[in-house]
Amino acid sequence: MQLAPGPGFFATLNFVRNPFRFLDDSARRYGDWFTLRVPGVAPFVFTSDPVAIREIFQGDPAIFLAGKANRPLGAFTGERSLLFLDGPAHLHDRRLILPAFHGERMQAYADIMRSVADAEIDRWPIEQPFPIHPAMRAITFEVIMRAVFGLQDSPNAALIRETLSKLFALYASGFGTLFALPALRIDLGPLSPWGRAVRLHGEFSQLLFATIRERRETVAEPRSDILSMLLLARDENGVPLDQEALRDEMLTLLLAGHETTAASLSWVINRLLGNPEVAERARSEVRSVTGAEPIGAVHVNKLRYLEAVINETMRLDPVIPNAGRQLQAPVTIAGRQLPAGVVVAPCIYLTHRRSDLWEDALKFQPERFLGSRIDPYAFFPFGGGTRRCVGAAFATYQMKIVLAQILARVELKPIPGYTARLERRSIAIAPSRGLPIVVSSRRSGPRL
Repeated sequence: MQLAPGPGFFATLNFVRNPFRFLDDSARRYGDWFTLRVPGVAPFVFTSDPVAIREIFQGDPAIFLAGKANRPLGAFTGERSLLFLDGPAHLHDRRLILPAFHGERMQAYADIMRSVADAEIDRWPIEQPFPIHPAMRAITFEVIMRAVFGLQDSPNAALIRETLSKLFALYASGFGTLFALPALRIDLGPLSPWGRAVRLHGEFSQLLFATIRERRETVAEPRSDILSMLLLARDENGVPLDQEALRDEMLTLLLAGHETTAASLSWVINRLLGNPEVAERARSEVRSVTGAEPIGAVHVNKLRYLEAVINETMRLDPVIPNAGRQLQAPVTIAGRQLPAGVVVAPCIYLTHRRSDLWEDALKFQPERFLGSRIDPYAFFPFGGGTRRCVGAAFATYQMKIVLAQILARVELKPIPGYTARLERRSIAIAPSRGLPIVVSSRRSGPRL
């Protein structure tokens, strides 16, 4: 079977440097289907065809393997993570993990998210330019530390924070992209990039395993953090997750819940700066919903316009450009025959900008997400089908609380002449130069 045409190897290098330009150029030249080829890696067949995307996300999970397609990311988290499992193993672990991210569990995190955001906002300088993306990373990192790891009162908290900060700074550097290629993961000792990553991962493992032992010894004490919930989770046979699976899942939650959420928050702020009327409407909604109260769990679901702003930003500025499924057998998708072994990649970025799916597709218009059902095969920033991100609700919940606090407490101004371009931050795509902004005024508390 002949694969869809695609750019040559040197043009493909642009996918690393500037994935959106690569995708736009490829779509203009080749249409809805094109193939990305990298030596040593299975061909990636991209598509923005909504019919094909529906068939991919609804496809037999024994043939359409998301875990295998995600395997290059195993360098960042470890391969026992839910991201890299397929078949019964994936279903087993997903059933154990999913309850920690839904319903009343989410409400327990609202106060943590607000207090972390408030503490960070208090540190921002007034009338002095500074990059806000690192501030968003600081917020999402601390929320993960408290809500997911429950580490604010742990004896190992400082050591875990320090180790993870070093590890994820390494992932977010220029070396992070290279780690996705197995041939470049060479341990040449503690001074080499991959050697340092291996040793930091080992240090984190030992610290986390010590925390797990401590939690299991005090399991009778009620705790609301996700790690403690997962330690109590049991399958139908009474079997818990083993500590290696817990470690890899914690790293995945940190990577996905830290870098990607911070990048999305930064893109939302960039859009609010460029659309002051949208910012004012969102601020008015926060004022109307919260009144004189600090934002809490009771308010989050009422912030519908703010959620529409978040969704419209994720439509136009997705932090992950594509999903992926590696084929275990030849299949026909939307009338196109594809062989076993290739990765079919529903393209989030291109699908979100199709003019036949979205009216005024390139216009920032949050109202399109109000009062109408959105096709899950036209909008899928968190992936789709049975592999949709388990932390999607957690991420959206956190973004609403953090943005509500920002809107409530500070007035932001753009830097004259600055235009946000994209840059890679480990697995996420974030605004260039950290998105420099100016805080013109700050209120002392959570009130508007």
